[in-house]
Amino acid sequence: MLTPSLALTCPQCGAPLPRLALWRAVACPACGTVIARGETVVTRNSFRQAWVRAQQDAAAPNLDAIVCGGARYRLMQTLGAGEISEVYLARRIDALPLLVTLKLSAAAAAEAAYAREAQIARELQHLDNLGAGPYYSRLLPEVIAHGTVEGSPGRHALVLRHPSGYWGSLAALGERFAAGLDPRHAVWIWRRMLETLKFIHSHGWCHGNIRPEHALVHPGDHGVRLIGWAAAKPGAPDAAQAADLCRSARVVQVLLCGAGGSGALPGGIPDGLAQLVARAGADPDFCRAQGANGLDEQLRAEAKTAFGPPAFVPLTI
Repeated sequence: MLTPSLALTCPQCGAPLPRLALWRAVACPACGTVIARGETVVTRNSFRQAWVRAQQDAAAPNLDAIVCGGARYRLMQTLGAGEISEVYLARRIDALPLLVTLKLSAAAAAEAAYAREAQIARELQHLDNLGAGPYYSRLLPEVIAHGTVEGSPGRHALVLRHPSGYWGSLAALGERFAAGLDPRHAVWIWRRMLETLKFIHSHGWCHGNIRPEHALVHPGDHGVRLIGWAAAKPGAPDAAQAADLCRSARVVQVLLCGAGGSGALPGGIPDGLAQLVARAGADPDFCRAQGANGLDEQLRAEAKTAFGPPAFVPLTI
């Protein structure tokens, strides 16, 4: 009896893929298509149909498109607006469409801010080449394009790869769970933040602006992605890294307290977890001594004491 084998071939051109495709995204060596293995089955025919539609879309005129760095982007949805920027969900219009977060300048100060943010993002992506593997590159900002908007000399754009599957910010999550978040979810949310902070701190960086609006949550995968990296700095002193850790604890405290909370953690939260959150949020010296790794170890220990062995608890939005 023959045993079925897994054929590692590109669904676009049929060329063989390297064995790395079993566990990570790879670019097809023949046609360049980026392929990621997943549980969902996509037939080659439907894949090719989608590819043909993308080519047709790329060839169609689009007078409302934003052009930056030689590529066109169609604005799909407004994500927010601030003093210097309008932020959109957009899609690159070419044969290989890509969802992006597009910042469009609304003030002259945006030009320098975008240049700084683009430089930070490129330097952060370089950290992933120092032996950590591809995991953290997916959690750190990636610049797709940056520069003047074609046809609008006074406007500038910063285009970042849009993280797929993320529901919204931790600020929005706090609004959704106005009575306070289940402590079991607070545990993994804090652990994901500490995971990223541990990585950047180990390379001498700090984030510099940890707050609920600057973290996205992925309910299905229990993922958290830090955003808002404009204040990040290399060569950060211990005090700046400790401030990152303190602020991450305060974010968790806000989620546990719920809307309109006084700041004091409500009853029903296990004592050990409540004490750790409160101390880390108020004591920079404690955070400096523990570091991201030490806080994570204490958090895991308190969670195990309170809830038993780790278990996946679905977060239903």
